[in-house]
Amino acid sequence: MWILILIVLAVVAYFVVSQASSSNQASKASSRTQASKASSQNYTNQVDYSNLEVISLDSSVSIHYNYTHLRDLLAEGKWKEADKETGRLMLAVGYLTAEKKVRDGEWTHLDPRTDCLDFLHLMYFPCADLCTIDRLWLKYSNGRFGFSIQNRIMSEIGEDAISFICKFNSSYEEGQKRKDLRKSFERRIGWYTPDSKDSAGRMTLGLKTYNDLTFSMQAPHGHLPTANYWQEGARGDVGSFETQPLFGCYDLVHLLNRLSSCGIAL
Repeated sequence: MWILILIVLAVVAYFVVSQASSSNQASKASSRTQASKASSQNYTNQVDYSNLEVISLDSSVSIHYNYTHLRDLLAEGKWKEADKETGRLMLAVGYLTAEKKVRDGEWTHLDPRTDCLDFLHLMYFPCADLCTIDRLWLKYSNGRFGFSIQNRIMSEIGEDAISFICKFNSSYEEGQKRKDLRKSFERRIGWYTPDSKDSAGRMTLGLKTYNDLTFSMQAPHGHLPTANYWQEGARGDVGSFETQPLFGCYDLVHLLNRLSSCGIAL
């Protein structure tokens, strides 16, 4: 009789311990998921970027371009003006780089455009200039904005997210996955809106217009810079890029791919 009672008690104890262990494991898994989602913000909050050294403000491709004005705009917290200055400089420097590759016979694509920043400029963008721009944004936003921050967020969405989005040819299923990855990234950095409209009142594909972005330190991590810049008339008759929906993160992802190939990381 006593043996039977002891067996019953042992079974009950085992069941209670097993349930407690399962509950504890589930709690740890939930905590890891929450920590992963917040890792970009936690990481940047733990690092003081205000003393980050910017080695040079001169462009590596031309004496006619430098990043002094960009530095001053960022130092004054003029985020919108700084973003447009970033786009203007990147278009100029990117074009000069591409033009040199044309002369050297290394350019195998369409002739580089002079009126808008696109992925062809970004594929060969000089590493020294990219590092300078990234460090300036990191320094004056204290780690809230910058290409390195965007790169970290993208890596959290998927280890191979950047290379996957950059693929030109893919199946329908891969195309859908690429679209989902892009949307996840656009949501994380605050570019997505469920009720977006263009200047003519037409519904768009869920992306904010440039003017609807948050040009302040209250913006989500990675919200800026945009790599979304073109001169009036460059995209047909759509007018100024400021009043049009963003083209999404496609060009930006190519820039982040270049960031990785340059070895630039937090």
